Amino acid sequence: MNSYNEQRRIVAYLDSVQARLASLRELQSATGEELSALLPSVLDKAFKGEL
Repeated sequence: MNSYNEQRRIVAYLDSVQARLASLRELQSATGEELSALLPSVLDKAFKGEL
């Protein structure tokens, strides 16, 4: 049964890694959306020489 416990431990670890990865993907998506929203403003300031 030791092998079974080892397998369960590995599955639990992989599940936690998968959950963290999903969380990071959500953050990356939100950050990308924020950057896309800010880009026109930054470009406007750059062309006006305000940067």
